[in-house]
Amino acid sequence: MKQDNARLANNMEALTASVKYIQTQNGKLAAQTDVLLVRTGELKELFPFQAKTVTDMGIKLNRATQVSSTVIETQKNIITVLRDSIVHDTVRVKVFSYKDQWYQISGIGNDKTQQLSIFNTDTLTQVVFKGERIKPWLWIFSPRKLQQRVSVSNPNSTIKYSNIIQIQKQ
Repeated sequence: MKQDNARLANNMEALTASVKYIQTQNGKLAAQTDVLLVRTGELKELFPFQAKTVTDMGIKLNRATQVSSTVIETQKNIITVLRDSIVHDTVRVKVFSYKDQWYQISGIGNDKTQQLSIFNTDTLTQVVFKGERIKPWLWIFSPRKLQQRVSVSNPNSTIKYSNIIQIQKQ
């Protein structure tokens, strides 16, 4: 009972805490958050979106060992040189903008330079679960191996590399 109360208190603290940014040794920023410890029923109740994402990936909730969601935003302002060009014989292009669920792009032509602003949002979801059996022909006597499945919400994004390393204490 005391362990459940302590776990609940730690989870409430982790839920209300914001992302902390830590400067790494190479000078880059890394985001840090506390880890929530929940049971399958609590995951369904407290985080229905993440629970649905896990099942949408074709994974049974009771086999999941870790679920991680990360929202990534990228913003970049670009200034470049313009070359003389005419679109449809006489139309000069000076300003443009584009916006959808994942991208917001705007540009301004100013004399010989082009200023471009790009804002990108994406959500990365990772699930670590007990997947295929190591030796499937041994059926229930063979343990399941830990596998990960990663998805992104932006249909234009492609996951180029994903790796997870679980470190066991000796």
